[in-house]
Amino acid sequence: MKKTRYAGMLVAVAAGLGCATYPVTTTVVTQPGKRVTAEKSKFSFLWLSPLPKETTSELLDDLLEQCEGADLTGVTVGMERAWVIVGENMRIMVSGYCVDR
Repeated sequence: MKKTRYAGMLVAVAAGLGCATYPVTTTVVTQPGKRVTAEKSKFSFLWLSPLPKETTSELLDDLLEQCEGADLTGVTVGMERAWVIVGENMRIMVSGYCVDR
């Protein structure tokens, strides 16, 4: 009976820890202008294929394209991770402001 109770508690704890979100963001804006955003997400089955390291620089390039020659300021980079039992979902969000020169 005790083994069954402990097994049930272990399953309940594992299910409770199976999904979590860990948001991280910082914001510094000097002169707000037109807001631009870009994001990318990926599900990594068994944590075997996470987002590549160059993802953030690709997203910054996307912001610069959206500014169409204007300066980019106040860039915010946010990362969100959600763990599930068979892997994790990782999302990177980048936003900033386009200002005239």
